[in-house]
Amino acid sequence: MAERRRHDPYQLYFDLSGRPQEVARHVRKLHEHIPARSPTDIATYLMQHIYTPFDAFTQEELWVLLLNARNSITHQAMIYRGTINSVHVRVAELYQPAVRENAAGIVLSHVHPSGDPQPSPEDIRVTSMAYEAGQLLDILLLDHIVVGNEAWVSLKEQGLGFP
Repeated sequence: MAERRRHDPYQLYFDLSGRPQEVARHVRKLHEHIPARSPTDIATYLMQHIYTPFDAFTQEELWVLLLNARNSITHQAMIYRGTINSVHVRVAELYQPAVRENAAGIVLSHVHPSGDPQPSPEDIRVTSMAYEAGQLLDILLLDHIVVGNEAWVSLKEQGLGFP
């Protein structure tokens, strides 16, 4: 009888590196729901649980946090891994985990390995397109947070990409 391979959820994205279409299929359910009442709550969670240690990030990574109707984070998924300064995004793939898990809303987040969290014009364009797609799907895009070295920017707070 063949031995079944066990997967460590924390190592999964290393095993699948370079193939973002497979990464998007693996959504990690959180053991406890994390309240997301503000961009600060979300950024704190990201910096403590996903983007740590910051020095380990040599490529941009785009993550989606799934939220329930009470604005608590229930799941997280890495959707894309890009290059040192870009990641190409297909907006439909941002919502796949949310549709599958019946999420009420999502928060997008990605890391800028340069350490500068200022959003690029492409970040703003993707946010705007994702917001419109969410309206069609009735899944709210609550924010897009760009994380740099010990700093972050909320595109929603800055009024970038949101109506």
